[in-house]
This record gives sequence, structure tokens and C-alpha cells, in this order.
Amino acid sequence: MDPARTGARAPAGGLQDLTARDHLEDVARQTGGALLSPFPGLRYDPDVAGPLGRLLAPPHTELDKARRTAFLASSPYVVTHLERPEQGTGSTAPLVLDWLDRGVLVQDPSSLYVVRQRDALSVRHFLLARLTVTPGDARVQPHEGVFDLAVTARLQRLEATRVDSEPVLVVDSDPWPVAWTQPEGLGDLVARSQEAGVDVWRIRAPDVVASLVEASRTHRLLIADGHHRYAAAVTAARAQGRPADLLVAVADDSTEPVDLRALHRVLPVPAAVAVLEGAQRRRALADASASALHRAQKALGAEQAIVVLPTGAHVVESAGVGDGTTGAGAWVDALVRAGGTPAEAVRYQADLDAALDAVGGAAAVLLPHPTVPGLTRLVQGSRLMGRKTTSFRPKPLAGTVLRLR
Repeated sequence: MDPARTGARAPAGGLQDLTARDHLEDVARQTGGALLSPFPGLRYDPDVAGPLGRLLAPPHTELDKARRTAFLASSPYVVTHLERPEQGTGSTAPLVLDWLDRGVLVQDPSSLYVVRQRDALSVRHFLLARLTVTPGDARVQPHEGVFDLAVTARLQRLEATRVDSEPVLVVDSDPWPVAWTQPEGLGDLVARSQEAGVDVWRIRAPDVVASLVEASRTHRLLIADGHHRYAAAVTAARAQGRPADLLVAVADDSTEPVDLRALHRVLPVPAAVAVLEGAQRRRALADASASALHRAQKALGAEQAIVVLPTGAHVVESAGVGDGTTGAGAWVDALVRAGGTPAEAVRYQADLDAALDAVGGAAAVLLPHPTVPGLTRLVQGSRLMGRKTTSFRPKPLAGTVLRLR
């Protein structure tokens, strides 16, 4: 049997049947307090939708307007349509239900999934599961602040689209009883795309699922990407008086260390000058070459940054923000906002060399190098970094496995 055709189309009973639980759902209930559980995943049927590699997309927050338009035009079934249904047919009904009805998507019985993503530099595995979101659960910790209006907008979009079209990335550093980063033999290979460098395994063996679900009770998960979606789920849980659910992709930092970088600021020169002048302390760097700036950036403390102007570079130290966030990124952003620089005039760049290449027509502010242990200590102290201060790579693609809400 074609491994991509092992699911089921939307049953005649309608939406209620689509969300029905099977015996693996009992596994999660029997391990009360588990963070992760299996879910009935939605996957593309390539005979209807076309090759999988042409239907996946990068995380939607990484698509600018031009790239999003290009993805939407590339196929009527590219996953971006589920995230941006207002740019499609104009129908008010959730597009995901239409796709299920027409067989574009098929639904599996409740399962866990392992997704392998390959690129020229690395191979990364993600465990896809349903996360139980309970307000105040200290086992799941965001590390960046959010915009309240963006959280409200995200919750409205989740409710309107009825689908998790991409997972929230969470990082886990605790050991697992099952080596799911080596998925061969744990389940069935149900999808593969050489074009996209993606393989998908579906895990349904009760002993394997039970072991992973049980282990998740004592794990701590760091929200790496998808802070607004997680905050939206917390908001929904508070409103409905019971836990909410969210699709997550777990990255196991203990076996496959994540690539974690700072998101540097590329901004107008006057805005960078305002950061320099607003520093509590500052010192000029005699050597502003790229190699010297690389070394200086690695040596920065959490409250320090490097302002790189066309005329030279300075190490600066923040005077604090006072809004509940910490770190140089939050302080830099507060100064830039106070100076009236529009948000669209600031670019975020994880590649330090690319940020330095922009200096001349613009300036750059280099932030300190973050680490997973450092972020973990931060959130355990009930503190948050500023918005858009870290970049985790690689991120899971949207569309490999989806979840009906």
C-alpha cells in the first residue's frame, strides 16, 4: 500500500467523527498530567494534492509578502492557503474541512509522528504531538515577550481556520526512554519527499506511545518558536476554564543540539546613535573589523550589545527596561521605540556577517549570543527576554502533519 494513503477521508458523520478518540487516546488519559499525547494527524494525499515537496512551506512568520504570494500561487493546496484563507476563495467556512471532504487531506488514527528534515548542513528530527496547555504549568516556559494584540489576532485565526497548519517549536533537554531521533523501527514511514528533504514516521505501537507520553509528565519544554500561538492557547484555556491543545514539534537538544543564535538589529543610523547615547556605560572598540566584532559579540554579557556605526563600534551596557523583560534586546528595542523609529524600519538578522554587511547605509546592533541553558535559567527565574531576540534553527516545515482543532 502507498504509505501516503493509509489515512481516511472525512467520514460521513462529519466533524464530530473527525475528532473522535481511539484506543491510543486512552494511553494519554491513563497517564494523567502528561504534557504530550497522540492526535489524529492530517496528511496530504499526493494523488489528489500533488507532490508533498510542493505543498510544504517555511514557518509562516518567515514569509514576507512577496514569498507568501508566490507560495499561494504555486498550488491551490500549498499549506499557506490554510494559514491565509482570506486570500483564497473568500468562503467563510474553514478551508481544512473542504480539503478533507475532497480528499486533499486524509486523517490518521491517533498517533505520534517523527519528522526528519534534511538540508545541505544537517539532519534534524522532530517529535510531533499534541501539547496540553494549562495556564501556569511551569513545565512549559516561553522565553520571549509577546504583543497582546498579536495574541488576540492569533487566537482569532486559530478559531477561524480550525487547524494547526504548523507546529510550535519546543526544545527539550531531558532524556527520553525511547530514542525517537532514530525512528526506523518505531513506526511506519508514511510520507517521503526527496525534493523537500522530508521523511515522516507514524508511531502507533502502544508500548512506544505509552513510554513517550509517560516520560513527558516530568519533562520541561522551552518554547523556541511560536510564542504568540502558545500565548493564544493559554488565553483560550483561561477563557474556557479547561486545558487547551496545540500541535508542537519537539527538538531533542540532548541528542541533536539546536542552532541557537541572537537576532541582531539592522536599523537607521540615527536610531543606533540613540542606543549609543542611552547606554548606562559604553566603550569604543579600537578594532571594528568583522573578525574582531565576532570575538567581541561572543564575549558580551546578557545586558550588553555592540552598536556598529559607519564610523566605528562601541560596546554598550543597558540601564534596564522596567517592563518585566530583561536583556540587551529588550532595552535596545525600548530605546528605538522611544525615539520614534517605525517598526518597519528595523530588520532582524540572525547572520552576524549579514548584519555587518548592512552597515554603511544603515547601522547594526549586535546582541549577545544566547544558549539553551542560559534561557532555561532565565525562565526558571520567571523572566523573559525581549521580543524577537533569538533564532532557533532549523525550524519545522509547515504542512508535514497538521492537526484539526
